[in-house]
Amino acid sequence: MPCYQKNQLDVAAAAGTTCVKCGTDTTIRWLNCKDKPGTKICRPCYNKNQLDVAAPAGTTCVKCGTDATSEWFNCKEKPGTKICRPCYNKNRLDVAVAAGTTCVKCGTDTTSEWFNCKDEPGTKMCTPCYRKNRYEKKKAASANEQ
Repeated sequence: MPCYQKNQLDVAAAAGTTCVKCGTDTTIRWLNCKDKPGTKICRPCYNKNQLDVAAPAGTTCVKCGTDATSEWFNCKEKPGTKICRPCYNKNRLDVAVAAGTTCVKCGTDTTSEWFNCKDEPGTKMCTPCYRKNRYEKKKAASANEQ
């Protein structure tokens, strides 16, 4: 486990934070519990709760039929219906491929998330290239300051 995450666990444990659902004190991601205001819930219990909330509501993905996801999106093709995260990402990829979108830096066309390239207006960058480009610019700016 990376040191940062271990430190976060240590901080949470020292603060006496425990999940009101399962009683754990070993998670770095705490969320407010809506069932019991003023208390915390761990990420795994939050995700399970999201699944439990979606199932009774009768929510199913209009693309694949699943009801086992905690993240839903409105379906643009069929208003009033929902699609799951994997189908949403696949749909975004299909739209990008249909539009002929390719990364100006590496040439990939297999990502569902694109960023406008400021270095070359009117072009797009994939997420890994965007992050790498941003990191390199920050590193260069830091070097120039010294």
